Amino acid sequence: MPLNFIFSTFVASFFKVVMTDAQLIVTHFCIPEPVTKVAALGEGFINDTFLVETAGSRRYILQRKNKTVFPNVPGMMDNIARITEHIRSKGQETIQLISSEDGKWFYLDNEGEYWACCLFIENSVSYDCANSPGLIRSGGMGVGQFQSLLTDFTGTLEETLPGFHNIRYRFEQFTEAVENDAAGRLGGCSGADCENLEEGNAAWGEGPAEDPGVRELKQLVDEVWRRKPVMMDFYRLIENGDIPKRISHNDTKLSNFLFRKDGSVLCAIDLDTVMQSSVLYDYGDAIRSYSNICKEDEKDTEKVKMDPERFTAFTEGYLSEARFLNETEKEQLVFSALYITYEQYLRFLMDYINGDTYYKIRYPTHNLVRARAQLALLKSMEAHYNLMQQTVKTILTNF
Repeated sequence: MPLNFIFSTFVASFFKVVMTDAQLIVTHFCIPEPVTKVAALGEGFINDTFLVETAGSRRYILQRKNKTVFPNVPGMMDNIARITEHIRSKGQETIQLISSEDGKWFYLDNEGEYWACCLFIENSVSYDCANSPGLIRSGGMGVGQFQSLLTDFTGTLEETLPGFHNIRYRFEQFTEAVENDAAGRLGGCSGADCENLEEGNAAWGEGPAEDPGVRELKQLVDEVWRRKPVMMDFYRLIENGDIPKRISHNDTKLSNFLFRKDGSVLCAIDLDTVMQSSVLYDYGDAIRSYSNICKEDEKDTEKVKMDPERFTAFTEGYLSEARFLNETEKEQLVFSALYITYEQYLRFLMDYINGDTYYKIRYPTHNLVRARAQLALLKSMEAHYNLMQQTVKTILTNF
C-alpha cells in the first residue's frame, strides 16, 4: 500500500476525531447564540482551529491549543487577555476572548487538552502572501503599530515559549538532534562522527555508496554551523541589553494580521507567542514572510527569492510606526531578517532529522522541503544585504 495513502488515511481519521471533539467542546464556552455548525478553518502548523457558526449574526473561533508546544496554556491565555485589554483600552481593534462556563479563558477537557474561544472578526480579510506594495506597507504599519501600542504596558508576561528565538538554545537542540539522529536520516551519525560538527568539517564517515539524500542532509547541517558565529554575535546584543526586551508578537507572518477590505491593517491575531523579547524578532520574521516571492514550502528552490521592493515597502510601513527604536535596534534591523530566516531553516531541518515531531506535515519530506526553501531565502537575503542596509538608512532619514 503506498505510503502517501497510509499517511493521508491516518490524517483524515485523526481529524474526524478532533472535529467530533470540537463540536462537543464548544458547548462549554459562554456563547449566547445556538451553535449551528463547527467546521475546520485553515491549516495551522501548531493548533487545530475551527469556525463556529450560530443562529445569530456572530461567529466564533475555537482552537485546541497544542500543550506540547505551549506547556503553560493558562499562563499563555492570561497573557492574551492582558494584552488585548490594554490594546482595547486605547480604542483599537483586537481579538475578544470568550470565557468558559467557569469563568476561565480556556477549557480543559477530559483528555487533558486545552481549548480557547474568541469572537470571529467580521468584515476582515487575511492573506497568505502579499500581492501589492500597498498591502505590504500596511502590514509593516501593523507590526509597528502593534508594538507601539504596547510600549507603555506594565507588568511581566508569562514566558510561554522558553528559549523561543534563543539561538544559543537552538544550537544545543540542533547538536543533540544531529548526534542522536533519531530517525536515522543522517545515516546513523555517531557521537564520534559528530565531534567536530560546529567547525563544518565533521568526520561524517561518508562512503562511496552513501545515499544522495543522506549526503544532501549532511551538507544542509554544515550550512547551519557555517553561520553560527555571526548569529551568536547578534544574539549577544540581546543578552547584554544593547537590544532591549519589549512586548513583541513573535510570529508576525502575513497571515497573523487581519486587514480591512480597503487593504489597511486591522489588527494582529494569533497572540499565543506574545512575550517580552526583542521587537527585532517581529520585524525579522515579517521580512521573512513578506519579502519571499514564493510559498514557505516551495519545492523549486530556484524560484525562492527575497524581493527588494517588498522589503522596502514593508520597512517604510514599519518605521513609520515604530518610532521607539534605539540606535542599536535600527542598526540591526536588516540582520534580524537573516537571523530569523536562519533560525527557521535550522528548526525545519532539525524537525526533519528528529522524525517530524514538532511541525505538522502533509507528506514525509515536507520539513526537508521547507528547510531547503528557507535556506534559499536566506542566501538571497545575504546577497541583498548591503542593498537592504542602504534602504533602511534612506528610510530613516525621512523620520
